[in-house]
Amino acid sequence: MWVFTNLFLDAFAITGQSLVGYFIGSGRVAEARRVAGVVCIWSAATGGALALIMWYGRTLAIAAFVPQAAVQIFLPAWLVAAAAQPLSALSFATDGIHWGTGDFRYLRNAVAVATGCGAAALVLLDKGRSDALSLIWIITAGWIFVRALFGMIRIWPGVGKSPLTPRVREE
Repeated sequence: MWVFTNLFLDAFAITGQSLVGYFIGSGRVAEARRVAGVVCIWSAATGGALALIMWYGRTLAIAAFVPQAAVQIFLPAWLVAAAAQPLSALSFATDGIHWGTGDFRYLRNAVAVATGCGAAALVLLDKGRSDALSLIWIITAGWIFVRALFGMIRIWPGVGKSPLTPRVREE
């Protein structure tokens, strides 16, 4: 389910990448920023819808995929994964937007920081805990949150040398 939802949400990233790239290439930064906003809104809304589907479909998922003895381990992790869908959506959308602007260095650095934080948390995790699976999903959601946060602040307000920073017209 996680792979399906992520591939589904990645469609917004690809659309954002193409449209933002077109407008940036045409020197139309204002339109590129508008597209970025629309892509993020639709992506987050779709992530929210997928979260609700996962939340309300948990009984069906359990019946289809989970042995009864594993339900207590599975359910909390499933609910964390469901709650993370809107963050995943924003993470993918902003990745695509940054690809469209050619802002690869920033994106690389943001993903490296997020991955470093997530990896450190995984290393520190006591894997013998009974709630370890849920904690892994919480760490994953934290990794996704950091990626989405870095992606969003590069667009709004446009930290650093963001290609999406509004340009002042010279007259």
